[in-house]
Amino acid sequence: MSRHNAIRMWTGWMLASGLAWTLAGCGGMGAQATPLPTRTPLPTFTPTMAAAAQPAEGQPAEGQPAEAQPAEAQPAEPQPAEPQPAESPTETPTSTPQIAQLVLNDLVNIRSGPGTSYGLVGSGQQGNIFRITGKNSDSSWWQIDYNGQAGWVFGQLVAVSGGETVAVAQNIPPAPAPPTNTPVPPTPAPAQPAPAQPAPAQPPADNYPYLLGNTETCAPNPGQTYFSGYTRDRSNNLINGICIHLHFYEPRTTKCSGCDGVGDGLWGFSPFGGPAPRGTTVEIFVVACPGSLPLGGQSSNFSDLTPQSPKWVRTINDSEQCTGITFFRK
Repeated sequence: MSRHNAIRMWTGWMLASGLAWTLAGCGGMGAQATPLPTRTPLPTFTPTMAAAAQPAEGQPAEGQPAEAQPAEAQPAEPQPAEPQPAESPTETPTSTPQIAQLVLNDLVNIRSGPGTSYGLVGSGQQGNIFRITGKNSDSSWWQIDYNGQAGWVFGQLVAVSGGETVAVAQNIPPAPAPPTNTPVPPTPAPAQPAPAQPAPAQPPADNYPYLLGNTETCAPNPGQTYFSGYTRDRSNNLINGICIHLHFYEPRTTKCSGCDGVGDGLWGFSPFGGPAPRGTTVEIFVVACPGSLPLGGQSSNFSDLTPQSPKWVRTINDSEQCTGITFFRK
């Protein structure tokens, strides 16, 4: 192809292209062309050297506004507990302690100390009540408030209540010293043991000035062992001033009939303060009266206990009360 023809063809093509673009532009005047969507470029991920550079989960990246996060419930700081008023302790009802006291079961001597070697400070009648203030170490004697002073009574002659709380008395007087005999000057000869002294001879039964009648009645009495009876003349009349002695284990008490206002010809013993120990043997008999007999009888320093009557003897296996034991004067 010649150069001239080539130029012509290129010129024609250019004209045709320009006409086509012109027509296309005119045809597009009536309707607006829909723009093509612009592609959003993907963000570029830049790796970091350490995981520590990453924002914590739930935290905005550096340079980005923080999104509003819902407030999580935070534990409340412990508040100091307000002092509570102390609860009043519940009062436990306390029982009223029982007052230790005793009741005399008989006419009783009241002494200055726990023993028959102490002097008398008075006496009490059967049924008298006294407050207990102490006891001796083996609880055989009780210390009482006797008209504002300390007195002592033998435990077997009283009935005690509340005695388990009583302490040993701290003011027990020392026992009186036994009387001393004048020393016998020593003799050149060696001392020989004194021969045993025979017991007082018992007069024949028909020589007693008093007789024992078969008149007693004994009946069970679980609460207390008791003995009582009468003294009468040969005509069966009641007589007073006859001394009756009670013996068990050792000499115990001498009383006189009708004394201390107990009733004409009447005498009685309640020596145990309750039931007698099982197997106790009791002897009761008439003796000669001493020069003077204190209220409530005599329980020490006996002078003459030679029987003036047959002995009434009984062994107590179960507590009982024996009454009507009568001695008759010939």
